[in-house]
Amino acid sequence: MRFFDAHCHLNNPSGDSFAADETLRLAKITERAAAAGVNRIVCCGTNPAEGKNVLHWSEQFPQIIPMVGLHPWFVTSHWQDDFQVLEEMVRRFPAVGIGETGLDFQKRFINRTEQEASLAAHLDLASELNRPVAIHVVQAWGRLIEILRRHPAPAVLFHAFSGPAALIPGLVKLNGWFSFCGSVTNPRAIRVRAAVTAVPADRLLIETDSPDFPPLGCPAPNEPANLIQVARAVATLRGVSLDEISERTWDNASEIFSRS
Repeated sequence: MRFFDAHCHLNNPSGDSFAADETLRLAKITERAAAAGVNRIVCCGTNPAEGKNVLHWSEQFPQIIPMVGLHPWFVTSHWQDDFQVLEEMVRRFPAVGIGETGLDFQKRFINRTEQEASLAAHLDLASELNRPVAIHVVQAWGRLIEILRRHPAPAVLFHAFSGPAALIPGLVKLNGWFSFCGSVTNPRAIRVRAAVTAVPADRLLIETDSPDFPPLGCPAPNEPANLIQVARAVATLRGVSLDEISERTWDNASEIFSRS
């Protein structure tokens, strides 16, 4: 079996991205992933500094597929400056996807107007260059859908999907794919587990979102090798074999990321 981690972050959980043993740390992560059958790893940057790291790592490790973007948590009143740096990266490297971008309307974030403008810019760039775009969304589905309708993109990956199953048909029409992480292993994640069963087979993806959201029973920090636990939970919920989830999600992810 082969597995495709459709979304993760490989930054050092300690915050020291430039440790002397950075290459060794990533080598061990990718080796453990390969031993678990995870042969492709989509790694997202969330700001310009992380984006540079992600591009560097993808040059060192061919199984890493890079994406660069400005996460809504890091959008400031000067977001255009950061976006310009990221846009230059995307234009310079045709193998790069766009994101992680999106909307997060939790009360602690007061930058909603800037988030919306940043998201629209990411979507327009994805449309122009025919690149996939990774979306983070929390408590903002209605507004997100309005923006997607005005700024359509060729392939929209809703990572760590936690929206209501009722939204899925409409999001499919907006070129949506749906990726599920370790939360599906939690019996209390009722809405997420219901969504897993509602997603069309040709729009289904799996991810670790490492280093966060480890599957039940897996120690933190999370890493791509744990994707097998996500796949097993998805297979059980959908009532199909693990082999079927492996091949279906591999094919789906390959279709999306062939755009890069």
